Amino acid sequence: MSETNKFPFDMREEYFKFLNHEPTKIVVNQLVASAETGFGALPGPWIEKGPIGGGYDGFGVRWITPASGGGAPIPAPGEFLLEDICDWREVVKFPDLDAFDWAADAEAALAQVDRTVQAVNFGLGNGVYERLAALMGFEEALCAMVTDPEEVNAFFTALTDWKIEFVKKIKKYYHPDTITYFDDIATERDLFMSPDAYRKLIKPHHKRFAQAVTNMGIKPILHCCGHAEVIVEDMIDCGWVAWNSVQPSNDIVALCEKYGDRIGFIGGFDSNGRPAQPDATEEEARAEIRRCIDTYGATERGFCLFAFKVVNSRDPAVIGAAMAPLFEEYFTYTSQKLMAAGNTQS
Repeated sequence: MSETNKFPFDMREEYFKFLNHEPTKIVVNQLVASAETGFGALPGPWIEKGPIGGGYDGFGVRWITPASGGGAPIPAPGEFLLEDICDWREVVKFPDLDAFDWAADAEAALAQVDRTVQAVNFGLGNGVYERLAALMGFEEALCAMVTDPEEVNAFFTALTDWKIEFVKKIKKYYHPDTITYFDDIATERDLFMSPDAYRKLIKPHHKRFAQAVTNMGIKPILHCCGHAEVIVEDMIDCGWVAWNSVQPSNDIVALCEKYGDRIGFIGGFDSNGRPAQPDATEEEARAEIRRCIDTYGATERGFCLFAFKVVNSRDPAVIGAAMAPLFEEYFTYTSQKLMAAGNTQS
């Protein structure tokens, strides 16, 4: 039995049951059941998040990769290309998708993937709001939504057109089972904007993108950190099959119970709290894994674990060592629960 599939049944199959909103035998762990390509595994194609180690993306935005964030790319502070949203047609240059070597990138990204035991996810960075914020800064992006909503909508329309063409490349070369669309629009307390502003300016583009992905035979997942439960019904209406990563500032149990037959919730681990901090003890992290499985797994449908620790390093070996106890505890505790329940047969 492979390291990926340590249970007496098909982990990949269980993950697809989750994505199809069916009951699962266990709490599935996305980082076990799904191989990550694109943004999330590494920065992904430099077009969106810049090259490994930082640099300019295809739009001309410079990204940095501080070790304090585990090397995750963020726009260089204070270096914004777009000052006035009304100038976006002259300033913003959409990257030529044919200029990227998709075949070589896909071959490298998928070299170690066994599709018989794992699904394949492609992380697509910079949804409509994230891209606007990367070009203008968070404050100016939000102000533009208030002062010039027509221009913001026009930019979001053009960007979504481009992203749908991006997905056609991904489908051709990576053949993913899922695409995770990254668009963080919330803090730990609430959305960056009012629900009404989200519904008027962002939701239509999320919906068009999600439906285009679905029409290509790929399952669309929305990544949005923070407290965003107020728009769960909008997520369902858009056609997202799951929301990643749902943090415990949201009422995850209530969400799974109410909506678990229509959308999946990936997350649970307190990624902003003590268990995920660089100086958290191994037992603190392990206890959080057990809490997630016990608390959210009790709903029996709608929940998938996504757990990680913040590591102040860009060294894959250091990051892997920090993550190892989380995977070990997941396998150990899940196996114990299966044995206790007498569920040892597929």
